[in-house]
Amino acid sequence: METKQRIKPARRFEGCSTTESSAGIPIKPVYTPEDAEGLDYAQDVGNPGEYPFTRGIWSDMYRGKLWTRRVFTGLGSASDTNQRYKYLIEHGETGLYCFGDTITHQGIDPDHPLAKGYAGVSGVSLVCLGDMYELFDGISLEDVSISFNNPSMAATVIYTAFVTAAEEQGYDLKKLSGSILNEPIHLVYSMYDINARPLDLAAKLATDVIEYSIIHTPRWHPIAPNAYDFHEKGANAIQEMAFTVAIMLEYINRMLERGYDIDQFAPRVNLFGCACDIDFFEEIAKFRAARRIWAKIMKQRFGAKNPQSQRLYLSVHTSGHSLTAAQPANNIIRVTLQSLACVLAGLQSFDPAGYDEGYYILTEDSALTSLNIHNILAYEARVAATADPLGGSYYVERLTSKMEEEMEKIIDEIEKMGGAIKVTESGWLRQELEKELIKERVEIEQKKRIVVGLNEFVIPKEQEVPIRVGRDRPLEEQIATSEKREEEIKRLKETRDKARTKNALEYLRSEAKEGERHNLVPAIKQALKAEATLGEILGVIREAHGASYDPFDMIQYPF
Repeated sequence: METKQRIKPARRFEGCSTTESSAGIPIKPVYTPEDAEGLDYAQDVGNPGEYPFTRGIWSDMYRGKLWTRRVFTGLGSASDTNQRYKYLIEHGETGLYCFGDTITHQGIDPDHPLAKGYAGVSGVSLVCLGDMYELFDGISLEDVSISFNNPSMAATVIYTAFVTAAEEQGYDLKKLSGSILNEPIHLVYSMYDINARPLDLAAKLATDVIEYSIIHTPRWHPIAPNAYDFHEKGANAIQEMAFTVAIMLEYINRMLERGYDIDQFAPRVNLFGCACDIDFFEEIAKFRAARRIWAKIMKQRFGAKNPQSQRLYLSVHTSGHSLTAAQPANNIIRVTLQSLACVLAGLQSFDPAGYDEGYYILTEDSALTSLNIHNILAYEARVAATADPLGGSYYVERLTSKMEEEMEKIIDEIEKMGGAIKVTESGWLRQELEKELIKERVEIEQKKRIVVGLNEFVIPKEQEVPIRVGRDRPLEEQIATSEKREEEIKRLKETRDKARTKNALEYLRSEAKEGERHNLVPAIKQALKAEATLGEILGVIREAHGASYDPFDMIQYPF
């Protein structure tokens, strides 16, 4: 009788390492009280809401207030994004997320030669003061938290435009809440590199926003360093947080050099924008360790006395890097696990990635799915019922301490090399990211790291769970939007009071020559009111500091 080949189920973890975390921290088969020996509860863990805030920054955490529920948003014109905002608010969103398009990040206008076809394609196009009015038309700015994802020199103009528009509409600036990424150092290795140069000028402008905001918009976080981009470029969980802390030390020192006391500004520069990947317990421990490190640095190194200075706020976009174009329905599972990790780690806000992020920016369907991940976790799963439910786990506490130890080593190494700007300009940071990225790719190729649907459990495309992916709008419609934006800005420049615009820009130029500690936000406000555009404002500031008007050296100052 012929013996038929029998199908054998895959053994658990076959071919996939279980001996270490994604960042290389050894994992024991089981953890016991011995692994928590030497841990001082009061000094190293503490109760939620108490130093060192390992267990969260509020005593009752989500019982007092749920995390801010955001969804990645930014498409087409300001009015297009405004319509999406209203749709999401109607379905439970409590915080708005604004992602600018590529040319906005690069600090150029839609009529720039290199901008053709790009305005409003990969995010929302924000160029002038009028765009802010359209972006938030019909939305109460005092009743919603707003997060701007503008990382470059453009962030200074975007923040100023937002504040100016709010002020002109009669809002109390002291009631505005939200954040702006506003951190150029990390851009030196990314696609927006050119708008982070000269780096010292970019850091100066970021510091101007911090200084202006702590006085005029005290509920606003004027800088939210982008740990997320580090992660997406290859950084493991330890590097992601260590690099970000090192960058924030640059801005803390700049504010101290301007004569501010640590407790005057630290409560508003204590927000990190992070990633949350799929290594569940490592990500939870990463956030707990980051809070502990921040608290200790603020208290022990800088002498911060205000507990608010010692609290680290954490905002997350779940990892787009972990998502796959193959079997996109699986991404809903990945994003849900990452979102659960955010809740269990006690984060202040997060926006779940869309299941279609492997293809394009979220569609209306995927945005609603991401929003309902928030809603199900918040209202059905009861995981928000108690603060830090994993606190006291032998494994979690040991992993938290080990990650803290490894993060501190990297922070110390960066400081010995001269700080974040020095290691960025020298290329050291890029090399570290590239090494980690190569390591991950090799592990996936060798199946030491399993990615379902990519290198294991692969199925033909036609057998995938049917799910709508792609673009809300046809490509032709997006190109039309880009062309319309180009024409709108050309028309603005042709019909505005040119003498008034020129005078405002020349005044900005003179102010920009006053040096590192002279704040440029007031002069930028005047330029915006005179209908100057993003590219013109940054161009004049660049020229005043000895750089070219256009970062791409293709156009000249128009006046």
